[in-house]
Amino acid sequence: MLKRISYVSKFSRPLSHTEITELADKAAERNRSLGVTGMLMSSGGIFYQVLEGPTEAVDELFHKISADLRHPDLLVLTTHEDVEDRQFPSWAMKKVDLDEAAIGRLEPIRALLEAIVVQREALQRLMRVLSRSVWQELMDSE
Repeated sequence: MLKRISYVSKFSRPLSHTEITELADKAAERNRSLGVTGMLMSSGGIFYQVLEGPTEAVDELFHKISADLRHPDLLVLTTHEDVEDRQFPSWAMKKVDLDEAAIGRLEPIRALLEAIVVQREALQRLMRVLSRSVWQELMDSE
């Protein structure tokens, strides 16, 4: 059985089209050796990636990605265990640079990626307020 993980993250710094291509090419090379397939989409300083393959390989790769400083504010969107079929069987790492693509039908994807990141930031702010409020309530009740 296979495992599939999808996530979004913000760029730690602006990346050029060339840097994104180099990143995807290195990932494809590494993924081939691990039996991992997937895709890497970028738009407006945001990565969206899907990884699929043997559970141990996906977990190891995702652990490295999570620790990579190029992927701050990483948000896991989905994790599927015991996947029977790959979504991207022939792509060791397909790169889709939405900033380079002039295809109008991709605009909703750009907007969705941006909305996910904005919503995550809003949720983080709300969680900080909630934590402070709970802490204050506990301190006041002593």
